[in-house]
Amino acid sequence: MKFLIQKFGGTSVNTPEARELVALRIIAAKEEGCTPVVVVSAIGRLGEPYATDTLINFVRHTYSEISPREMDLLMSCGEIISGITLTAAIQKAGHQAIFLTGAQAGIITDHNFNEARIIKVKPENVIRYAREDKIVIVAGFQGVTEEGDITTLGRGGSDTTAAALGVALGAQYVDIYTDVEGIMTADPRIVGEAQTLKMVTYDEICQLAYEGAKVIHPRAVEIVMQANIPLRVKSIFSNAPGTLVTN
Repeated sequence: MKFLIQKFGGTSVNTPEARELVALRIIAAKEEGCTPVVVVSAIGRLGEPYATDTLINFVRHTYSEISPREMDLLMSCGEIISGITLTAAIQKAGHQAIFLTGAQAGIITDHNFNEARIIKVKPENVIRYAREDKIVIVAGFQGVTEEGDITTLGRGGSDTTAAALGVALGAQYVDIYTDVEGIMTADPRIVGEAQTLKMVTYDEICQLAYEGAKVIHPRAVEIVMQANIPLRVKSIFSNAPGTLVTN
């Protein structure tokens, strides 16, 4: 199987129309001979009904103190909602799909609630369902301890999930979808002449991330860099090749 990891952020799946567009991207990859494994973030941003920050505010409005363990259970809900709705969109388009939580996908972490680190990935469930010709959708940002406690990976955790799965599955690429056509020379909303970079190195993208560029989480880059798996940063709205991140 030629595994391809496709990671979609919250704004890519926050409306039925957006989910249908994402579903078409996933189905196209499958029809091109790849085995897509999809990682999703929670829907939308603060203020939208199922965004992670909205769920947190909903509970904290009444109960200001929430233990880190229970907070992780709460914060994992956004990706579950997102993943189930995207799975339904793919099924509606006539393809078999199955949703897995981080725990079901074998994302094993340490015990550092709210900022857990992935210690290993057990991809047996993902491989089994992929062999059954099902498109596997995985909740990003979350995992489980060896004792069974749900954990979350901190900001940028869905990128980290995608990278870790890519390494565990020996993926050909890890594709990160955004609302711009790749990594830009500057913020296109500020600099009208900003251009898309065709290729950057792992080190260069890590430096950009550590300097605050909201392209991809540096931990995710470090994970794929160690396994020499190429990253591609692409637009959900365009067929442009995007930016290749490699050695």
